[in-house]
Amino acid sequence: MFTRPFEHLRTTLLVSMLAVVFPLTAAVLALVQVRMRAHVSEDLVSALRTESSVYGKIEEARRQQSEQNAALIANLPSLKAMMSTRDPLTIQDGSELFLQTSGADVLILEDLSGRLMALHSKSQKVAASSERLMLFHSAGKHDWWFVNGHLYDLSFAQVNAGAGPERHPLGVVALGREVTPQSIAGTDTLADSPIIFERDGRVLLSSLDPAGWSEFQGWLSKSSHTQRSIQEIDIGGERYLGSFIELSGDHPIRLYCLKSYDQATSFLSLLNRMLLGLGAIAVLSGTLVGFVLSRQITRPLEDLVVASRQMEKGDFEFPIHVQGKDEVAELTRAFEEMRKSLRLSREGMLRSARLEAVGRLAGGIAHDFNNLVMIIKGYSDLLLESAAPETRSHLEEIKHAGDRASGLTQQLLAFSRKQVLEPQVLDLNRTVRGMLKMLRLLLGENIELLTSLSDGIGRVKADLGQLEQVIMNLAVNARDALPGRGKVIIETHACDLDETYAANHNEVVPGPYVLLAVTDTGCGMNSETLTQIFEPFFTTKEPGKGTGLGLATVYGIVKQSRGHVTVYSEVGVGTTFKIYLPALDKPALSPQALPASELVTGQGTVLLVEDEAPLRTLAAEALKRLGYEILQAGNGLEALVIADHHDGPIDVVVTDIVMPRMGGPELVEKLRRKRTGFSVIFMSGYTEAAVLENANLGKDAILLNKPFSTETLVRKMREVQDSSQTLPQATPAPSVEL
Repeated sequence: MFTRPFEHLRTTLLVSMLAVVFPLTAAVLALVQVRMRAHVSEDLVSALRTESSVYGKIEEARRQQSEQNAALIANLPSLKAMMSTRDPLTIQDGSELFLQTSGADVLILEDLSGRLMALHSKSQKVAASSERLMLFHSAGKHDWWFVNGHLYDLSFAQVNAGAGPERHPLGVVALGREVTPQSIAGTDTLADSPIIFERDGRVLLSSLDPAGWSEFQGWLSKSSHTQRSIQEIDIGGERYLGSFIELSGDHPIRLYCLKSYDQATSFLSLLNRMLLGLGAIAVLSGTLVGFVLSRQITRPLEDLVVASRQMEKGDFEFPIHVQGKDEVAELTRAFEEMRKSLRLSREGMLRSARLEAVGRLAGGIAHDFNNLVMIIKGYSDLLLESAAPETRSHLEEIKHAGDRASGLTQQLLAFSRKQVLEPQVLDLNRTVRGMLKMLRLLLGENIELLTSLSDGIGRVKADLGQLEQVIMNLAVNARDALPGRGKVIIETHACDLDETYAANHNEVVPGPYVLLAVTDTGCGMNSETLTQIFEPFFTTKEPGKGTGLGLATVYGIVKQSRGHVTVYSEVGVGTTFKIYLPALDKPALSPQALPASELVTGQGTVLLVEDEAPLRTLAAEALKRLGYEILQAGNGLEALVIADHHDGPIDVVVTDIVMPRMGGPELVEKLRRKRTGFSVIFMSGYTEAAVLENANLGKDAILLNKPFSTETLVRKMREVQDSSQTLPQATPAPSVEL
């Protein structure tokens, strides 16, 4: 143990933290006080200037309105007639109605000599005031009149009789609007501000307490300020910031607007208490954190033991704190690096295992599904041979559904076994037309599908199934981009991508291309989305409505076909995907089945080994109809037993690769030990798995990927038999798809 407290790291850390936190807290308090007071002053000054400007504009608008009203009343024939009488009693009695119609608070009429002819006011004290004779010391159009505690803003207009050369003045009419602190406070910007009206150092009206008027007048007598300047004013022990505006007239007055600085800064005391409380919390929290950290720093070996035990439980994320450069710290760092390496290796193994499991699952599903598809398509072909005209179309739809299901299995196999493309020369227009019916069902009734297929395009070389998948994925993407109704347009054109275009797109080889464009009138995409649109697993759809693999698949297929893909989109307008495939000057292969005359029948014994009973039965029936003798077995062991009991030769062995109990390669190997002179055809739904097994299949073996047709099987049988010259010349026979 240390004898002096400051030699202990924990004590040093705590004292250092306190020594830093206290000055920082005090500095923060002082800085906040200064900055907040400065901000409050700036806000008050800005508010005062804004209020003065707003009221000045409001007052100008009111004066213009009052001037117009005075001019209208001065031009009234009835008023001119009364003024022509020059009789004060007549004018006083007859002009009272003008005050009510004008909307003013006071109305005054005088003759040319300045004699008061009439005075009407909403205030009886003003109407009866002897001071009213002081009114007409004004020579302009505007003036301010203060009498008996009432302040009026007056507008003058001359009353004239006659017109042109005969026009002569009769007198002057004055309309006045009473101005009070309450009417000023009614303005939104001045609602919370004290108001003072002042003339020649004397307060006329104010919303302040009357006890403060004398203090304000005393301040006026001592202050020296310019127009719109901001001054500090002390009234009743409270500090204000004030500004004023000049209200023009022959006897102008000033309007002062005040803001209480003390009230605006009253919240600072509460802020101080809050900051002090936060400072205390910070000190206490810092002390506690420092104590906890110090314990962790002084006990690294214990952390290593705990981390090791957590690793045994599978926890590789247990925190380890390392400080210093001593041997224990270096040991801890080495342990941390080792733990990271183990964690990465473990995660890699788990990820690989998961992917392999998913791949096996997808491949297994595709294999079993392939068998079902072959059964559907095979029996459809058998029924089509004897189908009545009214049922033929239904059977053809069943067969077409099987073809689409076959395409689905190819996608599953592509995911699980990286399916190799089978390119062929295609007519792109024919491919699009063949998909229109399916695409219309896919898009739905609310979306209109339009096509514009150019007849002058060349041919393309691509995998038919993958090309159909590209078109389908783009159509699905277009459908999801449409809000409900809209259009999807599919176009084909011939085009040439020149050297200039190729220079801007490194992956493009200049030359002739066939353009496939898919356009939608949907919501469109922004630039950020466009930069990520082809990235795997990127999707803008809601969770559960998209995997983000559709456009990534399109991109990959186009690139494998030596093509080029671009996308153009505008938000709210729509999107166009353009697929450029190299154009060929070759005839396209017909998608129709070859004539039955080219199919063959034959003789010989076939050992058919397939674990899927319905598929085995279908294949046996088809081969029997072609003239072959069939030996059937459900797996390799059964096939060995059947072969042992069969005295005659076996010409061809047709076997699945993956079967329970014994697979195809092992079966062939055991048969070769007992028999010779037979050919082998392996069947499998696992494309890559079958290729990997190829080393053990034998030189004369042929691999058939499911699903396949009878004509394909028979041709393969003919091929392997011709190589051994064991069968006679074949004759034509019908085709059944397996």
